[in-house]
Amino acid sequence: MASDWRDKKLYPLLGILLLSIFLYFNLGSNPITFPILWQSHMGFVSANSTHFIIVNPRAPLENQSTFYINGWNSYWLMQESVWAGPSRSRVSKMLKKGAEMGLTVCRTWAFNDGVGPNALQISPGVFNERVFRGLDYVIVEARKRGIRLILSLVNNLSNFGGKAQYVRWAQEAGHNVSSSTDSFFSHPMIKDYYKAYVKAILSRKNSLSGVKYADEPAIFAWELMNEPRCSSSSSGPILQ
Repeated sequence: MASDWRDKKLYPLLGILLLSIFLYFNLGSNPITFPILWQSHMGFVSANSTHFIIVNPRAPLENQSTFYINGWNSYWLMQESVWAGPSRSRVSKMLKKGAEMGLTVCRTWAFNDGVGPNALQISPGVFNERVFRGLDYVIVEARKRGIRLILSLVNNLSNFGGKAQYVRWAQEAGHNVSSSTDSFFSHPMIKDYYKAYVKAILSRKNSLSGVKYADEPAIFAWELMNEPRCSSSSSGPILQ
């Protein structure tokens, strides 16, 4: 009888403790993630002359499926995915709604350079793993819905840091850099910062799926910059 009484008290207490631990890690400051054991098959998109195609390595070129883009822009997905809970739910609902409407591609940010507690790149080559896991979540959810992503890698504008933040980083490091944000396109150190960032993104292994971003078919394309402009060279060679 004494053993039964202890069990009746012990099991509810253990249940409450486990629930508290789960909520703390998922809704607190250090959300944990659980690996995805299975993902739906998704072929890479490639180009064939003037058409996009979904690559099936077992089929001849003339029998590849044509891929049609019908897309939208939701720049905020990574920022909303940083914390588990209602904000992540909004991301899932957005991607689900897009799929239900027959949309196929979503364009979103894969950057936040040095701005606020949710900066992805805190300083050149230094990343916030918590924010990176938010981007991991966006990619996994997109693939689950059959949506492909265009990931933009830096902003021309100052929102979310942008090229102006890269210029500041170079100045703070003691480099002789013009205050013009057009230095982003020409200064060797700033170009190295950006190249290192691109390499870090491409080599990132998704914490949920285990798939490197470079090997992820849910990533349709990489956008080198959002709305690029170079005021000091209106004809374009420096930008190019």
